[in-house]
Amino acid sequence: MKRVADGLTASRALIALLIVLLSLGGKDALSWVIYLIILGWTTDVLDGELARRALRRLEEREAQDEGEQTWLGEHDFALDMLMVYASFLYLTLVGYVPPMWAFGYTLVAAAAIWGSHGSKSVTEIFAFPLVALPLLIAYREGLWVAYAYIAWIVVMLVLFWGRFLGVVKEFIAGMRQLLRV
Repeated sequence: MKRVADGLTASRALIALLIVLLSLGGKDALSWVIYLIILGWTTDVLDGELARRALRRLEEREAQDEGEQTWLGEHDFALDMLMVYASFLYLTLVGYVPPMWAFGYTLVAAAAIWGSHGSKSVTEIFAFPLVALPLLIAYREGLWVAYAYIAWIVVMLVLFWGRFLGVVKEFIAGMRQLLRV
C-alpha cells in the first residue's frame, strides 16, 4: 500500500510538468489544466488515505521499523505545492496573470515563507489563492469544467469531511505556534 501511495505522490510531479507544458497550447488548454488539477488533488486524497491505512496496518502488526515514512511521503506537501505553482505558472505563461504580478506575488510569498522558517501554515496562506485561481478563471471563461471542479470539491468534502477538519485544525495550530514565536 505504501508503494502505491508513493506512486500517487510522485505522479503530482509529472502532473505539474504536464500543466506547464500545456502552456504551449495557450489559453485553449485551460480545460486540460483543470482536468489535471482535479487528477492531482485526487491522487493527493488517495495517497493520504492509503498511507494512513498502511500505517494503521503496520501499527497493528507492531512493525515499527517498517512504519517509517518514505522520502516521497515526507515530501508530499512539497509535491502538492509544485503542482499548485505549476498551475500558477501556466496561468501566467498564457496571459491570464500579468507576469509582473506573478513575479511580485512569488517574491512576497517566498520571503514570507522563508521568514517563517518554511512554516506549512504560511505556505498554505499563499497557496490558497493559487489553488482557487484556475477555478475562478475557468468559471469566468464559461468553461463547464469549472462546474465539474466544483462538484469534485463538494464530493471530496462530503467523503472526507473529517480529514478536511483535521487539515484546518493543523493549519490553525501551525499559525498559533508561529504567532507565539
